[in-house]
Amino acid sequence: MDKIKTKILVIITVLAVMVLLLFALRPGKDKTESLVKLNASVTFDGEKFMVSNNDSLDYLSAEMTVNGYYKLTGMNLHTGETYTLWPVEFAHINGTHLPAKQIPQQFSIWCELSDGRNGFYSKKLKLKKQPGKNSRAALLNLNF
Repeated sequence: MDKIKTKILVIITVLAVMVLLLFALRPGKDKTESLVKLNASVTFDGEKFMVSNNDSLDYLSAEMTVNGYYKLTGMNLHTGETYTLWPVEFAHINGTHLPAKQIPQQFSIWCELSDGRNGFYSKKLKLKKQPGKNSRAALLNLNF
């Protein structure tokens, strides 16, 4: 009788371990699939940023960053929409806003997507001097 109880206990233990292993090793979402490259575009004309969501999903709780330090957080960027953002809207963690004389060199977006994944977009901004023009907008050709 004790041998039967022992065999049943061993079988139940083996089955329990197999079930736990199946749950632990089952394929889930790949970490690489949970971060999506956003189909966005950004232009800066020397005075303002124009940010467009060219994706088929909304960007939720977006965190936009200029030059790695100045952020604008909490915006929802809807599919197909373009937003005008002024440099003064971007603030450093210490409360200072993006200085008017600081040239934007990098722009990034981190967000949640409406399908539960996360999205990321980043571009280095390139400066091109246009001969014969002295305005800040003319000195900056930051379309990408």
